[in-house]
Amino acid sequence: MFRRYLFVLLFSVAFLSLAACAAPARPIERPTFRYTPLKGDPKIVFTASNELLLVDITSPTGIGSVTIEKASGQWPPKVVMRQHVKGLESFKFKYGAKTVEVSVSAVQTREILVQEGQISTLSPGDTWVNVTRNPGYFDIEAPADFLTSGENKFTIEWIDFYR
Repeated sequence: MFRRYLFVLLFSVAFLSLAACAAPARPIERPTFRYTPLKGDPKIVFTASNELLLVDITSPTGIGSVTIEKASGQWPPKVVMRQHVKGLESFKFKYGAKTVEVSVSAVQTREILVQEGQISTLSPGDTWVNVTRNPGYFDIEAPADFLTSGENKFTIEWIDFYR
């Protein structure tokens, strides 16, 4: 009986020693993103996690556009553009052949989808993108359809109400 316990103890120590010496697991590759300014002089900062890509946008003129591209990895399940503007006269999210246009006034948010030359509007309460108004900025969530579209890039355009 003593031998059995000794054998189990020695086997456990040997196994744990081998496991500790094994090569470390390969780290998970974080996705990388890049941007190309098209209009204006925006400052873009990416903050990425497994669950969220935050695209933080500061635009000195309040008018601009930029293309965001996934350089490697996968899009996280949620992509949010944080637009530092006082008002959002116009925000366009373009991918593939689709454009979602958003306008946020003091009383309502209006969305239009342009797809293959056809314009669609939403009924009150429906949404293609989630827009959250915060003091000093707006958070605009990318359409869920974009994340399943297979597209590697999108273009956004914005105009601040108070230029």
